[in-house]
Amino acid sequence: MSVAVVVEHKIKEGQLGAYVDYMKEMIALTKQEDGCIAYDLYEGIDEPGKCIMVELWESKEKLDVHMQTEHFQKFVPGGAAFQDAPSVINIYQKL
Repeated sequence: MSVAVVVEHKIKEGQLGAYVDYMKEMIALTKQEDGCIAYDLYEGIDEPGKCIMVELWESKEKLDVHMQTEHFQKFVPGGAAFQDAPSVINIYQKL
């Protein structure tokens, strides 16, 4: 059963460009992973600096493998340096 992940990030003022540049490699590597359907970063139209990462995975098991990859282990903690608050993570299963 496929799963969707929506991760909310509030980026520090003046840091959005640097954050996007930082995440480009993470996004590119993740899109190559087995089981990744989509992995994209969006910014709020009405809330500049509020970003979401929208992920679609073939299964929860594929998502679990992703979270153990070297690039996930590197980029997720590093990305926190650009944020005003901890990320909010929501995981959903397809109905």
